[in-house]
Amino acid sequence: MQEIIEAAKAGKPFIIFDDKKSVVGIPADVVSGSVIAFIMKNCDEYRLAMPWRRIVSLGLNRFIFYGENVIPLDCSKNGISAEERASFIKRLVKGEVKPDEIVVPGRIFVEDAKEGGVLERPGFGEACIDIARMAGFSNSALYSTLITHSGEIATHEYAVELANQNGLPAISTKELIMHRLKSEKLVKRVVEATLPTKFYGTFKAIGYETPIGEMFTLVRGDVSEGDVLVRIHSECLTGDVFHSLRCDCGDQLEKALKMIDKEDKGVAIYMRGHEGRGIGLINKLMAYKLQEEGKDTVEANIELGFPPDMRSYGIAAQILMDLGVKSIRLMTNNPLKIDELKKYGFKIVREPIEVEPSEENIKYLKVKKEKMHHMLCIND
Repeated sequence: MQEIIEAAKAGKPFIIFDDKKSVVGIPADVVSGSVIAFIMKNCDEYRLAMPWRRIVSLGLNRFIFYGENVIPLDCSKNGISAEERASFIKRLVKGEVKPDEIVVPGRIFVEDAKEGGVLERPGFGEACIDIARMAGFSNSALYSTLITHSGEIATHEYAVELANQNGLPAISTKELIMHRLKSEKLVKRVVEATLPTKFYGTFKAIGYETPIGEMFTLVRGDVSEGDVLVRIHSECLTGDVFHSLRCDCGDQLEKALKMIDKEDKGVAIYMRGHEGRGIGLINKLMAYKLQEEGKDTVEANIELGFPPDMRSYGIAAQILMDLGVKSIRLMTNNPLKIDELKKYGFKIVREPIEVEPSEENIKYLKVKKEKMHHMLCIND
């Protein structure tokens, strides 16, 4: 770990990998023309990772997000060299770039990375800003997916070989997560109480303090042994409390609690701060208004200046660790939850949790399936 921190301090790139791909990264504060040239030779597109608050403070959220959680921009200068692009990136993260110097769309993809780094979301952007911070720089980093000479996404073996050939340090996202977990914890168990419910039996209610707000968890039985039913539920006031027909959230929560009650064992984590896929209640209502004018749920979030989905599940992962859960039967249709939790070392089996579509939410569900790749069985 120290080797990769020292490399970052010296302005040298580093390599981070997981089971699926590898990236070359560098703190944005010290990116150089030679690093840009190395990325151009060995990698795919440029990714500039920084927390949402920083994106907003720099005024970059005035540009439209494209597809994923990225804003494609570039320097307005034509024929820009590697040195010029490096200078542009360094000035951009310092807030020194003027609006007329930015062109959209461009080749630098600004993405929202969680401030808690890999302990909040186990992504490559988060891993790179973690290393940038450890090296004493700001929480912004440039990275790019490593590709082979034939254009394929590089394997772990290819990445390590390239690192050895070029004298670059390499680390896995799992190693970085484990390194941080040895000395850090983003969740604090504060209180436990008994919660009898009208329809789902009696639970142990546990309150946690986290960097993204207070979290509420319901636990039934001994969850430190065996396969445990788990629901990580995103807060949805309209669906969970007022039984809105515009979404399937309330029905999913009810079904999950009934499944836990039936088995007399399980965990339900209520993720506060996830309202509207992370944009908040008022903005969600604004998104509803845009949907009434013809936008779908993803387009509405983008129209409001947000990414399609700002949620992450690292906090939930740490709550599960605190509870002693090891093997999970995850009640979800969202592949992102599964992928993220696996990176924290959990054994996971998916338990589908679909509800009957209605006339009011069928379009919403189709968008979740087609644009957000949720595993739903919906007939036209």
